[in-house]
Amino acid sequence: MIAPASRKLGKYEIRHKLGRGGMADVYLAQDSVLGHTVALKLIEHAEDADTRDSIEAERRGSVLQAHLAAIDPRGVQIFDSGDVDGFFFVAMEYVDGQDLSELMRRGPLSQDFALDVAIAVAHTLEHAHNLHVELGGKEFHGIVHGDIKPKNIRIDSRGEVRVLDFGIAKALSLSRRLTRNEFGSVPYGSPERLEAGEVNELSDLWSLAVMLYEMVTGLQPYQAASTERLERMIRSRIPPPPAPDPCPEPLRRILVKAMAPEAEDRYQSAHDLREDLMAFRKGQPVQAMRDDQDATRRTAPRIPRPAIVADDDTRPGRAGGLAAGVLPRSQPDDSTRRTERIEDVPGSETRKSEVVWGQHTKTKTSKAAWAAMPLWARRTVAALVLLAVFMVVWSILSDVLQYRRGVQLERDIAAEQVTDPNAIWNQWTELSHGNPSSWLLHGPRKAVEQRLIAAADRVIDSYRNADMVYENSWKGAQVELAHVLSLDPNDTVRGKLRLAEGHLARINGNRDHGAAALTDLNEAVEKFTEADHLMPKSPDPELGLARVYVYGLKDIDKAYQALQEAERRGYPMGNREKAFLADGYQERGNRLFWDSRNVRGLPQEKDQIQRAKEDFDRALGLYQAIVPYANASGNIVKVENSLESVNSRLQQIEQDTGGIPKAGNGNPVSSLPRSVPPWIHSLLRGIWPSRAAKQ
Repeated sequence: MIAPASRKLGKYEIRHKLGRGGMADVYLAQDSVLGHTVALKLIEHAEDADTRDSIEAERRGSVLQAHLAAIDPRGVQIFDSGDVDGFFFVAMEYVDGQDLSELMRRGPLSQDFALDVAIAVAHTLEHAHNLHVELGGKEFHGIVHGDIKPKNIRIDSRGEVRVLDFGIAKALSLSRRLTRNEFGSVPYGSPERLEAGEVNELSDLWSLAVMLYEMVTGLQPYQAASTERLERMIRSRIPPPPAPDPCPEPLRRILVKAMAPEAEDRYQSAHDLREDLMAFRKGQPVQAMRDDQDATRRTAPRIPRPAIVADDDTRPGRAGGLAAGVLPRSQPDDSTRRTERIEDVPGSETRKSEVVWGQHTKTKTSKAAWAAMPLWARRTVAALVLLAVFMVVWSILSDVLQYRRGVQLERDIAAEQVTDPNAIWNQWTELSHGNPSSWLLHGPRKAVEQRLIAAADRVIDSYRNADMVYENSWKGAQVELAHVLSLDPNDTVRGKLRLAEGHLARINGNRDHGAAALTDLNEAVEKFTEADHLMPKSPDPELGLARVYVYGLKDIDKAYQALQEAERRGYPMGNREKAFLADGYQERGNRLFWDSRNVRGLPQEKDQIQRAKEDFDRALGLYQAIVPYANASGNIVKVENSLESVNSRLQQIEQDTGGIPKAGNGNPVSSLPRSVPPWIHSLLRGIWPSRAAKQ
């Protein structure tokens, strides 16, 4: 559902829609309390993982953008953010003006204007990359924007440059690899970001360099017929073509350095890039030109000096030396040495004759034996010899052909001409012909193993980083790890395979019912436990166990132990894990309170309700610690309602037991056997005090 015009959300009256980006809609709205105009970004709440991820990114980004706006005039101010009427909202400063993308539709921009924009954006990125910010009670140094592109750069009504949309910004200390490119734009993505999902300061600088190239030339540095081909072209690390004329040479060198294929060859900070742009603007020498000259000197070939060899008569300093008209002493020619006559040694003719006669005798004997063989035998031997020669030649040619095909597969994998794990495995199976351990295939075998393990690791890393991982992703990881295990059996790969199998069993257990569900959940525990033994230093098996115990087997104590072990192995408990524990304590509290009805009126009821209260208190504290993560606010309301019911029942029990005589004082209720139904106990408890009072 998209908020229509003229609708009011909280204190904001929506005027009209400004645009849409990703999963968010942006509206022009009026703050009815403060009276100013705002840009209101809205995302409708939903249960799917993509929506939750987008909301969390926008929630984090609004906090980061507010900190940045406090120190950088080009940042957009954040007035408020939160949840209202089923939407997550961010109320921010409305910047009236034109996006850079609108200005660039008319062609290249003036060089001075393009430099002003690039220097201003670099200055903002410099502030962002060095910003101290606190998130979730922890301090971090630096944030990245993550989506620098012309659409997110606006020239306001005063002609000032403004940097928009820090909604996907990340704290640098929290930076992690993304499993998919849902954030950011491919034309402005760096090779390492498109290849491995790495988002850091250099990603922002690459995007800025592409944007500057486009402003100056009117063209993007990489162009392809489809997004897939464009991404493959950038990931190939082929340098983009230098900016054409009339781009000045120093600016061209700055762009070449800023978009170097290897990250270490580029500008390492926004400050360095800004300094070079300002130096060019002032007509001063730029660092990119000096770096290029240094690289040229380092790679220039050396011309070897001709070697002069002198004998004793030609060495300087010897008496006589080389006088004018005197040639150096001649050396014997090789051909002369090879044709020099060798004097015959007495008796050599006799020995030569003996050797020749012996060889001749052996030849005559072999020929006689061959002639004495029957014709069929000679033909059989000849056929066998020809067959053996043919098999040897065929084997050599097959090995050579297989080796060349293996080298080609290894190159295709390295150049990302083939990236799909299934396609890689199919080509490997066709290549190896059932002999995957051949020494001729060592190179491609390692390339296949590394690519399949990397694909499976992306799934495992995504789950560890609190991303939503679906069943098909775990199935893909299971297949990939099984293939790798067949090539190179080792405990690490086997442990990761058991981890994937455990998650699949966990998903099946949560989906099934009854005995089938219990079987799947117990299988998941077995798989995670085996993975734990195979990877004793990894927190991943413990995270899987915790989830099974919370949402499957309903054993919150074991879940807590698993998360403690994961923390001991270097995985700090985050919002997701705290939500796990809170859900587990809330579920056990509800179960204890509900089951207390079976012992209503008995002494055990109070103890059971007291235990439920303790679980609700734990759940409430955990939910309050992670607000606004997930649905923590809604769960807080549920837990507080449950605590109110629990406390009410405990007060009632105290009142009921306060005037009833204890066992041994003549109270017949206390002496009733436990087999008597609870409702009879309650009835007699109400009758006995009245009767005792009358007596």
